[in-house]
Amino acid sequence: MDSLQVIGYYPLPPFVVAQEKGFFAQEGLRIDFTIATLAPEHNKGMLEGRWDISLTSPDTMIARVTRDGHEFLLYLMAERGLEVKLIGAKGIKAPAQLRGETLAGDPGDSNYDLHRRKILRAHGVEEAEYAVKIIGTSPFRFEALCRGEVAACMLAPPYDGQALSEGFNLLATGAEHIPNYATTACWARSAWVAAHRDKMLRFVRAFVAGTDWVLDPVNREEALRLVASYSKISRAQAETKLTQVTPKAAIVPEDLNRVIQLRIEMGFYDPPHDPVERFYDASVWCDATRLAPPKPFGLPRVI
Repeated sequence: MDSLQVIGYYPLPPFVVAQEKGFFAQEGLRIDFTIATLAPEHNKGMLEGRWDISLTSPDTMIARVTRDGHEFLLYLMAERGLEVKLIGAKGIKAPAQLRGETLAGDPGDSNYDLHRRKILRAHGVEEAEYAVKIIGTSPFRFEALCRGEVAACMLAPPYDGQALSEGFNLLATGAEHIPNYATTACWARSAWVAAHRDKMLRFVRAFVAGTDWVLDPVNREEALRLVASYSKISRAQAETKLTQVTPKAAIVPEDLNRVIQLRIEMGFYDPPHDPVERFYDASVWCDATRLAPPKPFGLPRVI
């Protein structure tokens, strides 16, 4: 049995299924899974080889490739549809009230923070008009909000629902501003994959099998129970998670383009821009699924 060190924001439905139904084990893989917290630690660990595979945002990978020159590539796409919400303190009922306030966030070029920028700009609030305290992922941002350290933060489920149930205010949703945003992908150092291609192939094959199983209507009830129990979320939240699963974990260049376009719009990816194909390697996925590669997209553009 070969061990793989994997890091992610949370166990994705296909990942849960691949673990619980034995698809990883059938491929001779034992997965050691770590929950990602602070983005810089995650990024540093991936670069140093502390983790082999990241199941996190393609935005994070693109940022490190374009801004730091690291050789990461994407090998499958797992989810689309960002559920993140901008949640305000109990005295904050509109985005305009955040002028002069401090917000919780990740480093300024991270996925959720780019959405925060886009949302607040749409409401006429520029970055110079508020401060950002770098805290970490949703549970840590929510704790800071509860302690009164910040006036607002971007929260993902289940923390958004918990915040609303405790009287905090919904100011905006990410999906209103960027629909069908690619939220989670599998990516890794290209050098590691070159040296361990068989391991990555087996991981992708098991993950795709998990995707097929979780999306099969015959398995729906069991899938909902598995995902809800494993991740300790409600059935309604598990249902939402299933709607976000990318069929076959296919690489969808149009979705990846949407991620790149947000970085361009927010000023975090300067020209000259590379074609979308620069950021993924479809060969492992093609070998795992025996399906054709995605049609090339070319240079990033608004669609």
